[in-house]
Amino acid sequence: MKSKLFALIFFCCIFSFSALAKDAGLRFIKARGEILCGTDLSSKSYAYKDDAGFWRGIDADLCRIFALAILGNPDRFKLVDIPASQVNNALKNNKIDVMLGDTPGTASQDVSGISTQAALLYYTRQLLLAHHVPDAVSMENFKGKKICLAAGSDDYYNLKDYSDKYKLNLRPLFFNSKAKAKEAFLLKRCDLYSGSELYLKNTVSQLNNPNLPLDILPELIAEKPVYAYVDKNNQGLRLAVKWIINALKLAEKHEISSQNVDIFIGLDNGSVKNLLGENPDLWNKFGLNPQWVKLALKQFGNYGEIFEKNLGSGSEFYIDRGKNKLIQNGGLLDVQNFY
Repeated sequence: MKSKLFALIFFCCIFSFSALAKDAGLRFIKARGEILCGTDLSSKSYAYKDDAGFWRGIDADLCRIFALAILGNPDRFKLVDIPASQVNNALKNNKIDVMLGDTPGTASQDVSGISTQAALLYYTRQLLLAHHVPDAVSMENFKGKKICLAAGSDDYYNLKDYSDKYKLNLRPLFFNSKAKAKEAFLLKRCDLYSGSELYLKNTVSQLNNPNLPLDILPELIAEKPVYAYVDKNNQGLRLAVKWIINALKLAEKHEISSQNVDIFIGLDNGSVKNLLGENPDLWNKFGLNPQWVKLALKQFGNYGEIFEKNLGSGSEFYIDRGKNKLIQNGGLLDVQNFY
């Protein structure tokens, strides 16, 4: 009887600890003293170290901002190379806290995985990269051609829909990661490769091989949102990530930037006062430093500044902001007030 009671107590303790771990909020990150962000480090598209060993790229900046808001120090972060197909395993095994990179959402992932969308980061365009075909004028020139793809990716499903719609009969050749698919394409095992505009532009710029001419084709395969993901059981972290990203957009909406944050005269607006920590209670409820927005704006800028520096006019990719403008400026990015 005692052994059964001991076993029951042991089971309950384990179950309680597991439940606590799953909804740990920010406690585990703060206890560790470092936030772990997953991304694709196989290219310079999302994050990379420069010659001085300094992390650069859109995901590096976002992870620094999470570290600043949660830990009070933008240097307390680590970037972990995680393929999009391994997001669930990485979150389950505590290899990462947040997944960034080009990780668009699917219904299957929501239903069967432990990851959930915490915040919309940006929209990306899925395009095609092709080995140069002289005199090619349309997709008719690529009918029946092989295309390298990561197995199980939404790139494949978008491409299948596109191929079926235009009766192109494109033949997929699958690999276990985006990097492996790209490698096979560059070895000419396929005629085409598909991915985000950012990833393809980086592939072309890094190659720099006149003996292997490549063309990014103008055809739009799909436009898709890219999210930050967290464990769906960790609601504290999900809410923190959601409102951190929203804060950067809200600052842009009110034209608070790296250029004026030190001299910004607060609007008579409760949302802005909450945002900038003048009323610290709300950020405290999230477990975040009430002054983090001011500090982040000084160092990184608002959402628009971060986008332009890493992806747009201030970057080597020169991606038009397009749908990544705020709704008030003709884009699709929604912004919520902070009350």
